[in-house]
Amino acid sequence: MSKKVNNLLRTAAPLALAVFANGGAQADLLSEDVLVGTSGDGLIFADPSEGVLEPGIKSVTFTRTRVPDGMGGFTYVDPFEEIITDLSGLAHRGDVTNCLMANKANVFCDSEGGSGKRIKVQLTGRNPFDIRLRTVPSATYPSVDYFTFGKVTNKAGARMTGFALQMLDSTGRPMGELNPANAVLFNLGATGIGIGSRLPDGLFGAGGQEGEIGFFSTDRASLARTSSADTLLFGALSNAEYVANFGTAFLDQTLLPDGLFWDDNSDPSDEAALVAWNNLAAGGWTYGNLALNANLNAKLQELAADLGVSVAELQYAPGALVPANVVAAADANGLFSTGLIEDLANSNLNFTITVGSVEAGQFVWRIVPTFAPIVEGTETDYQFRVAGNLDAVANVPFLDIGNASEYRAAIDQILALDSSERGRAIESIGHSFAPAYVSLGFEAARNQINLITDTAPWQNSQDGGMVTQGGGGSWKFDDGLYGLIDLGGVRAEYDPTAGSVGYEIDLKSLSLGLEKRINLNTSLGVMVSASNGSADANGGLGSIDVDAYSIAGFVRSNFTNGTQAQAVLGYQDLSYDSERAVLGRQASASPDGSQWFAALRADHLFDLKPALRFGPTASLGYYDVSVDGFSESNAGAFNLAVGDQDVGTFLGSIGVRGEYGLPSAGNGSRLTGSLQYAFVNETGVGTAVGFVGLPGYDVPGLALDDQWVDVMLGFEADVSSSGDVQTTLRAGYSGAFGSDYESHGLNLGLNVLF
Repeated sequence: MSKKVNNLLRTAAPLALAVFANGGAQADLLSEDVLVGTSGDGLIFADPSEGVLEPGIKSVTFTRTRVPDGMGGFTYVDPFEEIITDLSGLAHRGDVTNCLMANKANVFCDSEGGSGKRIKVQLTGRNPFDIRLRTVPSATYPSVDYFTFGKVTNKAGARMTGFALQMLDSTGRPMGELNPANAVLFNLGATGIGIGSRLPDGLFGAGGQEGEIGFFSTDRASLARTSSADTLLFGALSNAEYVANFGTAFLDQTLLPDGLFWDDNSDPSDEAALVAWNNLAAGGWTYGNLALNANLNAKLQELAADLGVSVAELQYAPGALVPANVVAAADANGLFSTGLIEDLANSNLNFTITVGSVEAGQFVWRIVPTFAPIVEGTETDYQFRVAGNLDAVANVPFLDIGNASEYRAAIDQILALDSSERGRAIESIGHSFAPAYVSLGFEAARNQINLITDTAPWQNSQDGGMVTQGGGGSWKFDDGLYGLIDLGGVRAEYDPTAGSVGYEIDLKSLSLGLEKRINLNTSLGVMVSASNGSADANGGLGSIDVDAYSIAGFVRSNFTNGTQAQAVLGYQDLSYDSERAVLGRQASASPDGSQWFAALRADHLFDLKPALRFGPTASLGYYDVSVDGFSESNAGAFNLAVGDQDVGTFLGSIGVRGEYGLPSAGNGSRLTGSLQYAFVNETGVGTAVGFVGLPGYDVPGLALDDQWVDVMLGFEADVSSSGDVQTTLRAGYSGAFGSDYESHGLNLGLNVLF
């Protein structure tokens, strides 16, 4: 950077000048490495596709790149130093030399409009978001102003009734409690370059960088502001068109309407033009403002030509419904696409801070979101999501498809409850046990895999049994078919998670199988299973019944080194019936589902004593459960639409296994057992839930423990032998023990050698 110093102190405050003149404390500057870190519910978004690099924020101090071109305009040159310490007297943002901005190479405070200077802050939850910033000492200036190019995106999960910007010292104390010379405070006098928060001009206002006119309104949509030296409090929006369509609060991304976008030129670098939006309350696709009156006819002719219709067929008027034939033409035309109008969840931030001499060289910029009372009063993340959606459908006009008054009445009803009942009522409005659909399939399939892999017909005997021990520790099957019949039951408890209130599963099953030796050390088999059971939500919020029918093929091999290996591959058909209690109503649904499951297991047991074998065991299973999306019935406005669920679960385990023969029993009796450490990894977790016909929210899925301990115990005994037919009784227990998950299974069966 060249060092052309203009030394513009710009009328710094008289008190600050007096401090400077008397040799008092001098101001810090923002460090070039300005970001210390972030914490809380939010993030600074670095977007390499738009040239924004990590960490997404940078500071610029005393830097000029814009100079007059001599013809009433400006040109941009290599950066040079220009010292402006007080921004109060500036009339244009292009004159700013000190700023906080997005971390883009070769972009500065005074770079041309549309160059992407705004720091992209995303709020992702109910709690405040802290941005901790670093300063460096300066011995020259009593105070230095920095303008902030900011943008807040609401991804919290609920519409925000407002948010506060707070300046805190490094310990979290409000800066207003400090001596101004030692604080970072808002410069409320820097109004010429902007102070406030408003939605992007492309939607409300003159058009900004997105076009020549605001799509929804020609007037800007600003949030109300209350200011103090260390706090900017932003509240309701008051733009008439915004209020009529979206209410007075700042929308969350889950609540945004779809827009119909038109690629109206061949420039891939600019934004597509917004033509219409899906106004649910008005009946569907609705026109917005497309152009200024002087340019409207030309714009409509161009639009009609691209759609292959006449201008008259467009039936264009701001706020009018788009004719069905025009919607169909756009749907079939590659120049048109649909997507969320994302800028409705974005609000630009403009403000200036005055930096004094900062203790510890750090301060905190805190953003505190505020929500409607029904949302603020929630106690869990799940309740927050549900209440946020309920608040929106009750109060956002474009979402009113005829039920908003019922939703508002429900909010009043819930708020009138005492705190112990309020949370449960909110949970009932969402599908608080939706993950149980996947859990039921998982438990049924896991039970079948355990049954197959734990009933291998290997006996520690040398006489004509089902399996005999060969040389080198290998095992082989005798000729004949091996049959199995088994009755089983499973009970599993799932504790509450971010997507569920928790539930208890009970399953019972009947399984039939056949196995045939194909050579000395390998067999093939097949097993069919029928399971029936239910999941009951905690707090009496509802239940899901399931019928599951599965078929699985398996292979077992015994190697000369003594290792025993098994593989299972199966398919399961699932049919559900659910009941959900919601504010005195019962919502019903009957979705279908399916599952593919597979498992590998290996054991290597050493002969420690004539009757005792012991060694390592390991397994890996995969469960891919798919549940079709569905819409409930019988609960009126409170029926929910639940999206498809497709969850893949990897379940691995490693541990030890043992077998102990009971020769004194004289009937081939033996005990078996294993102790294993199990670990889980899930993919595709989560589903969308919302009132039928309205936008919803994402709910996390199965969310099993990352790990638990598996325990298995078994007993076998020959109960009859007649000719070539030998029958063995088998009983077993399996248990899983984790911090948020526990299961217990019992089975009783007969193994028959024909």
